[in-house]
Amino acid sequence: MKKNLVVVRAGGKSLHYRWRDIPYDERHYDLLVSYFSDEAYGNFVAEPGIEAVLIKGGKWDGLYKTLNDRDLRQYDFFWLPDDDIDISAGDVNALFAAMEDFGLRVAQPSLTLNSYFSHFMFSQCPGFVLRYTNYIEIMAPCLHRDVLQKTLPFFQGTMSGYGLDYIWCRWAEAGAFRAAILDKIAMHHTRPVGKNLKAAMAEAGNHSSEEEEAVLKEAFELSRRTVPLVLAGILTGGQPVSGRLQSGWRMCRNWMSVLSDFRSTREAWAGIFKIARRQLIKPLDMTTISPNKKDV
Repeated sequence: MKKNLVVVRAGGKSLHYRWRDIPYDERHYDLLVSYFSDEAYGNFVAEPGIEAVLIKGGKWDGLYKTLNDRDLRQYDFFWLPDDDIDISAGDVNALFAAMEDFGLRVAQPSLTLNSYFSHFMFSQCPGFVLRYTNYIEIMAPCLHRDVLQKTLPFFQGTMSGYGLDYIWCRWAEAGAFRAAILDKIAMHHTRPVGKNLKAAMAEAGNHSSEEEEAVLKEAFELSRRTVPLVLAGILTGGQPVSGRLQSGWRMCRNWMSVLSDFRSTREAWAGIFKIARRQLIKPLDMTTISPNKKDV
């Protein structure tokens, strides 16, 4: 048994086969494939270090059903990627190594410049090893066991996971300088964001993503939207970058140097401008939060 676990909610087009492209004894993780598709589950072929289960539902309520009855103490870190993430097994190894080396509790790989994205800030930024942040996306978070155990109950009532990204960076177990975007490791998000989510939620008769987010915000008395910001970073030469303004200036300058490599130059221009503005004026709140007792 390995020290780390990758858990993916998978359909018929899942890319998780990429995460086993090196032999099991060279991987630093086990893989748990939680299928929501009967056909995909039926095509599963067992092999060392890989387990499969069939559980209907969305990503996050499905992850709750997958993990709730398991002994999570067996693993140190859990990576919970979408099934349209293209990344090599070697880079997944590097992800878990970075979690340990930098003392992180919540993190994610950055996005390749040809990826579909929700937030431009998570695009791989040249010159950085990592950037410390107040926000890690629901697309592919890597969580320390303590953070997962505390957050897992809140997976139960949400298919979309909207709002989870507001809370796991602000648990006492996480916090400033324990949450980061890993620029030395990049993943390709291959499909448009949320392409199938709304249809699946409507078919299930669930709340909308926005309504699920509102429930979580109310549970934690969060009155406003959390804006992704970078607090500081570490450059490829090992030098630290401190503060929002210096971090913002370096990010924007470095992205400008690779502007033509983005999937859409127009989207990149807009993203860089938005990041510059946010780093300058948006409020940052990293105080520790906890849920209302009545909502637990």
